[in-house]
Amino acid sequence: MSSSKITWIRYALTRIARSVTFPYRFITFAPPAGRDGLILLQNYRNMQRTFALVFILLAAGLAHGQGPITIGKTETLVSDILKEERRIQVYLPGSVSDTYFYPRRYPVVYLLDGDSHFWTVSAIIKQLSEDGGGLQFPEMIVVAIGNTDRIRDLTPTRDTTETGMGRGAGNHSGGGEQFLAFIEKELIPHIDSAYPTMPYRVFIGHSLGGLTVVNTLVHHPALFNGYIAIDPSMSWDRGRLLHETPAALSAGGHERNAPERGEARGKDIFLAAANSLQGGLDTVSVMSDSSNLFSRHMRAIFSLRDVLVAAASGGGSVSGSGAAVRDNSTGTGAHLRVGWKYYPQYNHGSVPVVAEYDGLRYLFDFYRLDIRHEDIVGSSAAGDTLFAAHYAGISRRMGYKVSPPEVFVNNIGYDLMGRRQYDRAFYFFELNRQNYPNSFNVYDSMGDFFLARGDKKRAMESYAQALALRDYPDTRKKLERLQAEK
Repeated sequence: MSSSKITWIRYALTRIARSVTFPYRFITFAPPAGRDGLILLQNYRNMQRTFALVFILLAAGLAHGQGPITIGKTETLVSDILKEERRIQVYLPGSVSDTYFYPRRYPVVYLLDGDSHFWTVSAIIKQLSEDGGGLQFPEMIVVAIGNTDRIRDLTPTRDTTETGMGRGAGNHSGGGEQFLAFIEKELIPHIDSAYPTMPYRVFIGHSLGGLTVVNTLVHHPALFNGYIAIDPSMSWDRGRLLHETPAALSAGGHERNAPERGEARGKDIFLAAANSLQGGLDTVSVMSDSSNLFSRHMRAIFSLRDVLVAAASGGGSVSGSGAAVRDNSTGTGAHLRVGWKYYPQYNHGSVPVVAEYDGLRYLFDFYRLDIRHEDIVGSSAAGDTLFAAHYAGISRRMGYKVSPPEVFVNNIGYDLMGRRQYDRAFYFFELNRQNYPNSFNVYDSMGDFFLARGDKKRAMESYAQALALRDYPDTRKKLERLQAEK
């Protein structure tokens, strides 16, 4: 094993151990008592979030060093369905360029209004997935879809009377089904053929984009696995989609176990509602007010929330302001897992960034490896069962086998070797061999293990297997040195 490899592994293991063992520490703030104190506390919390998001964006750029800041690429697709060219932006995880470990494949986020939200969503995913060695949140590809005719593409029905969008806006609305056909039959196949994807997709949209997200969940549930609808324009066309939703959800197609429909897992949705209250109304009185577009907009979103919660719970009800993310699922048998949040401090235009963050965290709240580092490397082997069960649970939720990252398991094996816990080190090296049988690294590491145990014959066999997959100079030197000692 080369010195550069040892140094890198020690660094990576230190980062991972810290992220698994210790929670984040935030600066505390003690506001004065009374109403002024509450206002100061809210402003402070908003400032915290703002600085955090700015830091994420800066980190995404600075990580690339000096020179141009590049977080993705732009492509142009010629759509036969839409009869036009469509511009997309694609973000790829940093591990795509990692040539040492076996190539990975990734879930995909499809993002509407892509020109507006590509940077923020890519930066959020980069920060969540890369911090902690990929153990807290999955690395993901982001595909941002730019607009050509937003009103046409993001409205499922044609409405010539929608006063809120302008009297002429409805004349070319209602192209949403064609737009979804483009996504299903042209865009997704292109992305799957051009990039290392896995069959788990998330759909994110705001405003009319949120309307499109809900329409897809209701009428095309098989297209995506997770949905984030941010302040969706559910009042469009007199709330037609809202009226269609209860019957559509009760008709099925959203079950967690529906293999006859090609759906082996359930659907998750996160619904975000911004504060559009006018004229002294609150979240209760707005439900009986129809005096303006803003009230109709909020009333439709809260009504959608109730419909979704009823579908998830089998006919329940919801109460409260939604000050925190509420999960209204009722277990693995539910049609839907529904999370929702009301953002009283954010309006329609400012809510997307914070809701994108909260929505992604909600959809993947099952992903975080919550096992102490000492339980994994301790002599009791208490963490082995928890470790295996954790990734089995992720696999069930995502609908395909999700293996622990090769680099993480590799590091555990070397750490245990250093502690002379050879039986447990072999367990993890063997786990990697089973999960990544075509990776040269797993055989190179197994060779190091057998060499440490004094089994030169099996060490040479492992190094030879590694070289059969990839002619790596350090591995060849180790094999030649052992052969010379025979």
